[in-house]
Parts: sequence; C-alpha cells; structure tokens
Amino acid sequence: MNLNITKRQKIIITATLLTIGLLSTQLADFNLRFRFIAGLGVVAYFLSLWALWEGINRTKAVVLMILPVFFTVAVASFYFLLPVRWLTRLPVAILFGALFYLLLLAQNVFNVAAIRTIPLYRAASTAAFLFTLLSAFFLYNVIYAFNLLFIWNGLAAAVISLPLILQVLWSIQMEEGVSVQILIYSFILSLVLGELALSFSFWPMVTTIWSLSLSSAMYVLLGLTTHVLRGRVNRRVVWEYAGIGALVLIVGFLATSWVG
Repeated sequence: MNLNITKRQKIIITATLLTIGLLSTQLADFNLRFRFIAGLGVVAYFLSLWALWEGINRTKAVVLMILPVFFTVAVASFYFLLPVRWLTRLPVAILFGALFYLLLLAQNVFNVAAIRTIPLYRAASTAAFLFTLLSAFFLYNVIYAFNLLFIWNGLAAAVISLPLILQVLWSIQMEEGVSVQILIYSFILSLVLGELALSFSFWPMVTTIWSLSLSSAMYVLLGLTTHVLRGRVNRRVVWEYAGIGALVLIVGFLATSWVG
C-alpha cells in the first residue's frame, strides 16, 4: 500500500514514536531498564532506517544509523538517572523529540550529499558533531555513575567512542565504504579516550566533570583530526584546540575536591 508519506513526515513520525518510547520508561520496571534501553535502541535503528530509506546503501545503513541509535541510548540511559516525576521527565522527553528530528534531518543531508553536493552539508556536519559530543557526554556520565573499576571505565569509554568517532570521520569524505585510514584513525582516537578515561578514574572528580572532561577531549581530538583529513590544519587551529583542552583541564582541576 502506497501511503504517499514524504521523507519529512517519516522523520516526524519517527521522532514522535521514539519520544513516546522514552516517556514510557516512567512505566517500565527498574530491573528491566537495560533491556528497555537496548530495545529502544533497536527501535531507533529500524525507524531511522525507514525514515531515511531513499538512497540508503549498505555502508549508510550502518554508519548513518550509529548516531541516531547512540543518541537514543544515551538519552534513555541518562533518563533513568533523572528524578521520577513528570515535571522533570516530560520536558526532557519533548526536547529529545525535537533534537532527534533535527538529528535525522542532518543524517538525511549526509545521505543525499553522498550522491550530490548540497549547500546544507556544512550545517549538517556541525549538527552531527554536536550530537556526537552530546551522546558521548551522556554515555560517559552513565559509565562513571556505575562506579566501575578503573580498567572497565577505560574499556567502556573506548568501546563507546569508536563508533561515534568513526561516523564523524566517515562523513568528511562519505566514501562508498569505510576506508582503512578512517578505521585506523577511529581506533587510535578511541584508544586515547579510553586511556584518558582510565587515567581520570584516579582523579577524584564528580561525575559531571569526569564526563565533561572526556567529551571535551573527544572534541579536541576529533576537531584536530577532521582538520587534518580536510587539509586545513595549521598552527592557529592547533593552538585553538590546545587552548580549549587546557582550559577544560584547569576547570576540572579547580572543580575537584582534593580533601576527600
């Protein structure tokens, strides 16, 4: 049956259904939260794939779906940490729906831009980069909230960072497949972030500062790497990113209680 649904309408439907799914976590049993989050991630994958189906190939079916799935899982994981009252969770769910709509619009630009050049590519790249950092921040926050052993913090941060970094680096050239160079860069950057997470685990940071420090490190590493891949790196760019990294490190140091 041809329902004559436009792509924008599919994106709106997808964002609405996932918002309802996020709100339903209020009704889910606490012991089933991990299954619920995983299920919501699976639903996000298939709904996003359906919304962006036109022009999708095998590579896009994997790479373009990374950010929608991770953003959904990140917000859903963080959602369980919020106070259990509608006054708090309802605005967050509505904001998630609006942001997910914008996220799919950005992914749709990549889907089309891989075929032909369009003027919205730069705006979509910026939006996807911000969504990547936001997803990383929420997921890092959840990791540290579990109070895991330092080595598990490092491993979890590296595993989470790898696909997030890969989809950002792939979006620079948007080749038919994922090149070996992109895979190597993604692995190295995720390994560095994992090592930083391991190191920061010995630093008596509060959860927010820990996740902010790691997501800021991702911002610096990804920003420099994208400039390198685009051939736009210079001394000024390096100093700008180094300055941001140093500033966040100083803020983390000052915000840390060293008296126990």
